[in-house]
Amino acid sequence: MTQVNRRRFLSGGIAVAGGGVLGAFGLSGTAGAAPEARPPQVGGGEIGSGWTFVAADGKAAGSALASAQDVAGLKPAVVPGTPLTSMIANGEYPDPLYGHIVTDTVPDTLKDTAYWYRVAFRVPKPIPGQRFWLQFDGINYLGTVWLNGTKVGTVEGAFKRAVFEVTDIVAKAAGMAWLAVLVGKLDYTDPPALPSYASGVTRGGRNGGPTGITLKNGPTFFCTAGWDWLPTIPDRDLGIWQPVTWRTTGPVRLADVQVTSTLSQDLHTADVSVELALHSAAAKSVVVKGSLDGQEFRRTISVPAGASSVVLTSKDIACLRLDRPKLWWPNGYGDPYRYRLTVSVESSGQVQDERKVDFGIRRIEYTTPMRSPSGTTTDCLAITVNNQPILVMGGNWGLDEALKRIPRERLRAQVRLHRDANLNLIRNWNGQSSTEDFFAACDEYGILVWQDFFCSTEGPPAENTARDLANIRDCIVRFRNHPSILLWCGGNEGPPPQPLIDGLDALVAELDPQRVALTSSAGDTGQNPIDGYRSGGPYHWVPPAKHFSLNDGTQWPPFHNEVGSYSIPTLEFMRKMLPESSWEHPDDFWADRDVNGNGGNGGGAGYLALTADRYGEIRNLPDFARKSQLMNYECIKAIYEAPVANMRSAGPYPRTGVIMWMTNPAQPSFVWQMYSHDLEAHSSYYAVQHACRRINVVLDAKSFDVVVANHGRSPIRGRAEVTLYGLGGAELGRDSFGVDAGASDRTVVGSIAARVKEIPSEIVFARMVLKDSRNSELVRNFYWVENPTRAAGFTALDEMPPATISVIAGVSRHQDGTEVAVDVRNVGKPVALMVHLQIYDVRTGERILPATFSDNYLNLAAGEATTVKAQLNSEQTRHHSNVGIRVDGWKINQQASRLQARGATATFNHEALNTHPETPTFKH
Repeated sequence: MTQVNRRRFLSGGIAVAGGGVLGAFGLSGTAGAAPEARPPQVGGGEIGSGWTFVAADGKAAGSALASAQDVAGLKPAVVPGTPLTSMIANGEYPDPLYGHIVTDTVPDTLKDTAYWYRVAFRVPKPIPGQRFWLQFDGINYLGTVWLNGTKVGTVEGAFKRAVFEVTDIVAKAAGMAWLAVLVGKLDYTDPPALPSYASGVTRGGRNGGPTGITLKNGPTFFCTAGWDWLPTIPDRDLGIWQPVTWRTTGPVRLADVQVTSTLSQDLHTADVSVELALHSAAAKSVVVKGSLDGQEFRRTISVPAGASSVVLTSKDIACLRLDRPKLWWPNGYGDPYRYRLTVSVESSGQVQDERKVDFGIRRIEYTTPMRSPSGTTTDCLAITVNNQPILVMGGNWGLDEALKRIPRERLRAQVRLHRDANLNLIRNWNGQSSTEDFFAACDEYGILVWQDFFCSTEGPPAENTARDLANIRDCIVRFRNHPSILLWCGGNEGPPPQPLIDGLDALVAELDPQRVALTSSAGDTGQNPIDGYRSGGPYHWVPPAKHFSLNDGTQWPPFHNEVGSYSIPTLEFMRKMLPESSWEHPDDFWADRDVNGNGGNGGGAGYLALTADRYGEIRNLPDFARKSQLMNYECIKAIYEAPVANMRSAGPYPRTGVIMWMTNPAQPSFVWQMYSHDLEAHSSYYAVQHACRRINVVLDAKSFDVVVANHGRSPIRGRAEVTLYGLGGAELGRDSFGVDAGASDRTVVGSIAARVKEIPSEIVFARMVLKDSRNSELVRNFYWVENPTRAAGFTALDEMPPATISVIAGVSRHQDGTEVAVDVRNVGKPVALMVHLQIYDVRTGERILPATFSDNYLNLAAGEATTVKAQLNSEQTRHHSNVGIRVDGWKINQQASRLQARGATATFNHEALNTHPETPTFKH
């Protein structure tokens, strides 16, 4: 027998508190399931329905609420959820993010009280030796738990789990348990930060509320005090925001399973290590059983009473060494393969507890040496995965959703959009979106995670350092098996207090030494610090050439983790998120949707003026929508294309990563997103998708160099062809360049600067096609550019003749849903610019979302054609039996164009195309 090792018990992340045990376990079974002939020790389920809540007035006691006693004022509650989400569900308030100003719609007093939550649930009749556990995956901010009249424990901080053993209480429950949870209010709060369009800044120009005192609370959703991308949320997202579950085990409990792997340099073998954290009611001998990759194993161990741990390695168990392992790859580089480990503990022929852990095998290197501007050689942040250099192309998430309405399918859809946009990383800003669902989705879709923790320089540090570190510890233990997690980071834009820096470094060294810990997103001050990265914007619209200047290989540092722009949604979504009275009159409703961008471009009014100056007078809201899509596309595309065009061999400071601020919107917004709050992908999304293709041909907006980007492992040989067109669609010039592009690098293959300058036109369209050595097309790209000899913006685009297009829309239904396929062809001479497709329900006229085409905002020269596809899942197919396609674009000759239905209605989006009223109606 193997004697378990008690020495590393604390490193397993378990601590005794409040009469219970804090840790992690898997769940299976159904609450209240009927007993079998030989009842199993292991069972459980989620307590997700039947909840009620009430504001705590100091009168009701936990002993009364955790009983069958009547309590006045209880109302239905959404769990997981917040008090405000429950109130919205109960009809007390409308959704404040649509057609309202949040602070005018919901009183800011919701944050000023604690809340009682209550539920009754059936529990099985206990069998001898069985133990009963309650688990809370997240309570914001302070939780006190009562069961059947007895206080069982507390939990502090929004990101810490709590597990309580309640065996003795349940044994007396007679089949029914009454659970009550007191959710405590924040220790520190500010008054609301109010929107003001006229001010030109967002909510007073200060993040974190008027004073930032909210940040003193420690681990919570401090951004809900009001940020430049989030209105003040009246309840500050208090509540039971993550699932509540119950579970039974035998006398021995598997409190945690940590799986680590060591991949050989040649990637040919991997050694897997499994550490089990155990908690036993008494000393005994148990059998550990498991399987990995179809191979089963078993081992007998002695377990002492209390907490202990045991480590299983390939030295002990042969199947923990994998030959030719399947690897977990970031998106775009290979399959993000995940192995499943199953492990159970058995005694006397009965399963005491069991777990399933999905994990990935990958090898990460974090730095490359680079000579800094000071002349010293420093280790710069540069990611290599499985010996493959990775140019980080990522997005920042501020919060998954403003009111924490994050069912698993919505969250998976958000991460899936990042995968389909060709991104490979999400930065979880200040850890505000830390959930099992989030990391599981990132694992599935191959998205690396830059995992921040809970400190920001926008206010004072957390007052309770021990509480902060306890939440950090639990997050590391809870999520460290996820292959998507790239690194841990102490906080945002500046170093936390030294005790937090020291504490984080020590926790990572103890709990997860294979990963690195950065001090903050602005720099690293730890032992053997990592250099070469920063935050700092720009956060507003700049012309594409500016991004290429900032990323031309001469600017330090090479990794930029915050840079963003305005990102205006579609006409339909703007009308949805604003009251009709504000559609064409920017006001405080626009400001609550963050149009001021905290002063970038001179606030909302400045951005509107910039749009008019670049693309012409804004005539009405549809005209603003179409011009904004061009503004979105050219700036956001350059945010990614500039680093792509200057990676690896560019120098002296080649780009190693860029993370856009932001990609996921927490609320309906005009700024910092690549899709809208209802998950509609507007032009920003396709700008990202086009810029981040793993093989690409890019036009440098500063130099007019033609650059081939090759992120892959094999060289590319062929030709890059560039064709220039005028406003009328006539071909103005053509160039062809030989391509011999090395792996994981960019190659400048030529320049069209001289040819563009010779063209007697202010505006030139450039179509670029990359072909391989067999003349097969690999990728194409498209630009509208100013002639640098007479740069005057793009107001002349309104003088170009309208395009004539053919659109054929078809649908095919299959077992998993519906595929929508649309053939689009330019059948005229003028360029078809930014042709936009929407899927909609013909019966209601509403957009079907999420429904993202394989390509959109199409740019087609004369005679060019493309086929784009979108998938609707089975649920969407059930709810939308009659699917249609709406078409709009920059300028379209509707009378000459041809729309044809092959199973899907095809129509022009007349409202979006109505951009030329007799008298302009847009006021700004």
